[in-house]
Amino acid sequence: MTDSAEFWDRRYTHGDIGWTLSPHPLAVAELALVPPDTSAGPSAPGCRALDLGAGAGRHSLWLARRGWRVTAVDFSATALERTRRQASAEELDVTTVLADLDTYEPQQDAFGLALITYVHPEPPLRAVLLARAAKALTPDGRLVIVGHHLDNLGKGLEGPSDPERMFTPERLSAELPDLRVERAERVIHTVPTASGEREAYATVIRAGREATADGPGPPASEAGLPHHEPYQEIP
Repeated sequence: MTDSAEFWDRRYTHGDIGWTLSPHPLAVAELALVPPDTSAGPSAPGCRALDLGAGAGRHSLWLARRGWRVTAVDFSATALERTRRQASAEELDVTTVLADLDTYEPQQDAFGLALITYVHPEPPLRAVLLARAAKALTPDGRLVIVGHHLDNLGKGLEGPSDPERMFTPERLSAELPDLRVERAERVIHTVPTASGEREAYATVIRAGREATADGPGPPASEAGLPHHEPYQEIP
């Protein structure tokens, strides 16, 4: 990713991180439409959620409070420590994984929900990230994406300065060929700034993997998964 893990560790330690603690309203609105599938029991893949670029866990914790078993992935050890501390205090089922999304490969067919919020890699890496997120879904699983719309560029708001890293509904939809896009919109919302609230634009995507004719297969055995040495998974 463009910003280093060290940058975000410093920001989570010393910077203004108030915005990282509350779930984003646009993400919450989409996530509320996708409850965990408990039909096969609480340990089934339909109850597992993958939060890619989880930061300090604002969405991971929200999901876990609603019955999801969450895997929170981020490259900031400081952010994940905050997530673990809060999850432990609330006795929530959140496992953290210290990894860079440029190289992280989630287990395939293993999650009923995947979430990407305000993660803006360069286009080639974005395509890889989206493809891996799609493959991580179970049949009938959902992917939710929320991020800066291209129209935010040049307006003095936080976000990438490179227009190619910004989102549009058309751009992201084209990069999800294996999913059924259910919502792809440019959404106007307000964001707090030093000079007061400002109007901003977000891209919101909700997409689903088609259910197979025979239904989801059995979950993959943990023992049969490849072991990725760089990833540190901490329950």
